[in-house]
Amino acid sequence: MVPSPTLVTHPLVVQHNALVNARFDLNTTEARMFLAMLTRIKRDDTSFTKCELSVREILDQGSSQNYGHVRKVLEKFASRLITIETLDTGGKRMKQRTYSAIPLLARADYIEGEGQIVLRFNDELHDYLLELHDNFTKAQLTELMKLKSAASYRIYWLLREYAAFGKRTMQLDELKSILGLSEGYDRFNNFRARVLERAKEELAETDLPFTYSTISKGRLVTHIEFLFKPIESATSNVFAQLPGAPISEWATAVLAAGVSPGSLLQIQERVSAGDYDEGYVHYVLNTVKAQVKIGKVKNEGGAVFKALTDGYMLQAYRKSQHTVTPPKAKVNPAIASKRKKLLSELEDAHGSLQFVKTAVIYTEETRPDVIARVQEVIANLEQQLKQIGG
Repeated sequence: MVPSPTLVTHPLVVQHNALVNARFDLNTTEARMFLAMLTRIKRDDTSFTKCELSVREILDQGSSQNYGHVRKVLEKFASRLITIETLDTGGKRMKQRTYSAIPLLARADYIEGEGQIVLRFNDELHDYLLELHDNFTKAQLTELMKLKSAASYRIYWLLREYAAFGKRTMQLDELKSILGLSEGYDRFNNFRARVLERAKEELAETDLPFTYSTISKGRLVTHIEFLFKPIESATSNVFAQLPGAPISEWATAVLAAGVSPGSLLQIQERVSAGDYDEGYVHYVLNTVKAQVKIGKVKNEGGAVFKALTDGYMLQAYRKSQHTVTPPKAKVNPAIASKRKKLLSELEDAHGSLQFVKTAVIYTEETRPDVIARVQEVIANLEQQLKQIGG
């Protein structure tokens, strides 16, 4: 996606899950520019800054780089709209989902004499890219740089959101919509050859190789089921570190019901706070599954998530158990929040260390010093975790 490592400033790229699943169409060149802009965002950024890119590094090798050509590329990129899930004023997902059409960029300039492109994200995307605390997906730039087509890039992110689970099933029409595909893809054979098989070939070189199968209704393909090896992430590490957080059984079952890994954190917070116990989680899972079988519920994952975050089945659960409301677990929310933040930063630091060890932008003279600095950051984070009992 990015032809030259000199564009790299941050080896870890992060997006809100709503942006991962947003509907927009980018060609390969635009996807390169989009990714290059993402690499400029730092963890502590509170606003978007201008992103300066070299025309030579962004455009395909051998393509015309005259003013007219670059202007057309930028005009098309600057006109892109994304249809994205609307967030509330705190950057959280709303119970009643609504969608907004938002311009991707605030502006795009070309400095002809210097061969530079200057881009800036639309401020409306702040909650989707800046100061992210939950419901986001991370990816290593070293993996994204291996991808060539824009569709493969988007599919990588869609699977990465479910990396801890190892499976994602999507409606075919929804997948096409997210990828911005319409004309020329009405026939499934075209979509399979030009999108799925190409993505499968390209992702085979990344940390997310996948296989897929189709689900049909009669002769019509309705769903694509992606299968891949689960990737351990900060999400699982957070669960392992939080007091009284039994991840292995109930969390796996919640994921299997269709709840996303990012949403799983909200459920974990309620379990850790003592709002309910594991028994309630299994009660919800069994109740919703029974409702799905009789056709009362269509979206199993959504129903499970709502019941576990709203707690509206608690009364029925406690009545079935003949128990009183359990006391809240003795968990210090501030410590749990700090531990979660440190674990996320530690994962980022380890990703940065791996990047520095392999990226060609470093020479044998500069690499050791950068490695030492990253290792110092890792040691400091590990020490902080020990101090709070992590």
